[in-house]
Amino acid sequence: MSSSNFNNIDARSPKSSKSKDEGNGISITSVSVKKGHPTVIKYSWAFHNKSPDFFAVLIKDVASKNVWVLDSKVSTGGHGRGGKGKDTVDISVLKDYPGKYVLLLVDIR
Repeated sequence: MSSSNFNNIDARSPKSSKSKDEGNGISITSVSVKKGHPTVIKYSWAFHNKSPDFFAVLIKDVASKNVWVLDSKVSTGGHGRGGKGKDTVDISVLKDYPGKYVLLLVDIR
């Protein structure tokens, strides 16, 4: 994957799948790509007391709809405090798959 393809990452953070109330999930607040060895996505999110305890980090190819699990279990509050968290995830699995991607945080309850 050429380095320019790493700039084609958007973000989506659906609300908790168990909740019927607005805003009872996790919201992605920033996403950036840090190129190097390995190339990683740096992302941050906002959460509150009704947010899921854990989520999975997935990336989806917009054109093909292929999905890769980048991290199967992230602690919502374990990477931050005060309702904000941040983490990084390796995306070297995408090096042979150029395209436009969407970052997803998925409730795993």
